[in-house]
Amino acid sequence: MFKNNTRTNIFKHLNKLFDDDMSNESKISASLPVTTNNDRNTYVDNYKVNVPNNNINLKINPKKTIEICIYQVYWHNAIPILLFLLNKKNDTTLAFVEFINKGSNNTGKLKTNIIKYISSFFPIVNINYAGYYETNEKNVIILKYEDQYNYNSIITTDKNNYLWCSVYEVINLNKVYNYSLDINVTEFFKNNPEFLKITQTNDINYETPIICYYKTKKTENIDKVDIYRETIIPSLPKSYYLYSFGCISRIMNSNSSIVRIAVFIGKMAFKDIELYNMDNSYDTLFYIHKNVNRYFIIRNYNQHTILSIL
Repeated sequence: MFKNNTRTNIFKHLNKLFDDDMSNESKISASLPVTTNNDRNTYVDNYKVNVPNNNINLKINPKKTIEICIYQVYWHNAIPILLFLLNKKNDTTLAFVEFINKGSNNTGKLKTNIIKYISSFFPIVNINYAGYYETNEKNVIILKYEDQYNYNSIITTDKNNYLWCSVYEVINLNKVYNYSLDINVTEFFKNNPEFLKITQTNDINYETPIICYYKTKKTENIDKVDIYRETIIPSLPKSYYLYSFGCISRIMNSNSSIVRIAVFIGKMAFKDIELYNMDNSYDTLFYIHKNVNRYFIIRNYNQHTILSIL
């Protein structure tokens, strides 16, 4: 995980993010904007992502390893979610995709071959060059994944050899499920913190969703997976109970599927059930039930987007 001073610097740029522990109410984000307009194309041009060296001609040192950072902006109603594709390097680690250069010194040809290589895995979406970053040991080529008509689901299962990683997981958790992020991934984002936010055209940051989990019956059929209202805390009406990351190691077992979810918390009540029940302007309640389960309890179904099932 990032060192404390690095983490502090990143939080200066990303004021919508907060620790899973959340020790005080000062980390509560602004009220969640709710929309019923599902035409994602209305919002396509209303954001900005700060891609490293996006206006500079590509430079590749052919003697260095080439890694590929792939990102997409996925629209949840009118709110964009920034996601990064990470490859399952092994049973415990997620890393950038590595590209094997077969001796070419031509930058233009290398760029074309890299795009063709990634496009072979996603033939029905657009893969475009976006920028690059160079270290002493590596070239990191940045590509943008654009699925204009939602042809390809973002939801992944055990059958996929990759996962779409969120900004919250990069900064706060350094994990996706129980997979750790490769050191090259964390170092890349540590050196490019501006790449971890989406701004509106007026330079105001969009809210960044947190990551929660939902436990359901064992399945790999994404069409059958959803979240449902439950009665767990008697003093609350039926609600959507989502586990925090702190519960992940305990709830994972071979008899259940764990649904990984991006959640827009909006305006949140911190451990205060009475306040949450009395004031409907609060979108989310964070509560530790019986000193065991740490829940984010969301009021509205449209506050969540499913990212993966394990």
